[in-house]
Amino acid sequence: MSVPKVVIVGRPNVGKSSLFNWLAGRRVAIVDDKPGVTRDRVSYLMSEDDRFFEIIDTGGIGIIDDDSLTEEINSQIEFAIESADLILFVVDARSGLMGLDDEVAKRLRYLSTPIICVANKTDRPLLDSQADEFYKLGRGKVIKVSTIANRNRDELLEMIVERLPEIYPDAESEEPVEPELKIAIVGRRNVGKSTFVNTVAKAERMIVSEVAGTTRDSVDVRY
Repeated sequence: MSVPKVVIVGRPNVGKSSLFNWLAGRRVAIVDDKPGVTRDRVSYLMSEDDRFFEIIDTGGIGIIDDDSLTEEINSQIEFAIESADLILFVVDARSGLMGLDDEVAKRLRYLSTPIICVANKTDRPLLDSQADEFYKLGRGKVIKVSTIANRNRDELLEMIVERLPEIYPDAESEEPVEPELKIAIVGRRNVGKSTFVNTVAKAERMIVSEVAGTTRDSVDVRY
């Protein structure tokens, strides 16, 4: 069976990339206070309690990109959502419930995919009651976490593993084969690196644009 995909979504600046790195246990995605830094789908292969799964970071839903790449970013988010086996809907406990959170909830409302609402930036128990307002989004239990205070990481991972697709006895081992070769695609700006990756992967895995510096994160593509 294919490796399950756990997709992280939410409005800009709720800490999706910080959550991604926190779960991965290493700095994979770029983290910045400026909204809209993440554009492509950034992924990392994880193993927890003998289960393998791939976590995927996405751009902020509702972002208006400075380089007019909003449509391309939304396409990457949509690809991720459509392929997801589990979705982490990330919100910001410090900022509280905002209109754009409602818009994200509406976008996810009719999905059959399991969804966990993750109230990030709940840095201390005093903020727990403030995070409770996210129950209004109708996504069931809200788990309160903090990437800065390292709060409730194990609890979130436990919830993720519980909601992964069931392994059937007659299914092949889900442990992914270790790559025999890792290739890095490098070069100066605008020489066509992202186009090259998409061509080899036979998928729109990277945003392609004439805008220099469109690709910001280092993106792994399993092929």
